[in-house]
Amino acid sequence: MLTLEGQMLEWQYKLIKALAFIYKKPSFSDEDFKKYYEDQHAPLAKSLLTFDGYERNYIHSDFNPLFKDLGSISIFKYESNKSLEILSNQMLSDAGDSLRKDELNFMDVEKNFYIFTESKEIGTFKFSKKVFYLARQAQGIDIMNNMRGIAKISDNLVTGHESIVGVPEYAITSEATLRDLELIASEHPQAIFAQSVS
Repeated sequence: MLTLEGQMLEWQYKLIKALAFIYKKPSFSDEDFKKYYEDQHAPLAKSLLTFDGYERNYIHSDFNPLFKDLGSISIFKYESNKSLEILSNQMLSDAGDSLRKDELNFMDVEKNFYIFTESKEIGTFKFSKKVFYLARQAQGIDIMNNMRGIAKISDNLVTGHESIVGVPEYAITSEATLRDLELIASEHPQAIFAQSVS
């Protein structure tokens, strides 16, 4: 049993997720990137594609010095392989071409990479602030589990990647203090702090 934002989360369900690590064009500030993504690209994607869930997790470069060029960890959620197949077919159509053309306007496309994950997810609750961790070894999946101020949402176990085994995803709880977050950043410099929008 886990308490997050005052709600009891007692159930889990399994999701297929594509985590897209999306990099900013060098000329874009954090604010420019987020504005273009939210005002132009995300509405375009929602109008052309079918998702079971679509979330943008924006990276603030000042808080993430190791990831200052990363603009967003965007998450595309699928409740079944059928949902994933529908989206794959859409991406092979004119809709996919339109999206790829728009990506060139604000993304450093050559740096972008995508990984697929499958694992249990705690509820369908939305959190405005998150922390991600690129686990390159199995013990990294649980490395931040006992840190104060955060609670795990999903292990995000990776399939088919040569060096990343999982991307643990944590909610920053309402009880988190600045000291809690500073301690996480100090002990785990590979942690990625993000503001979540869906």
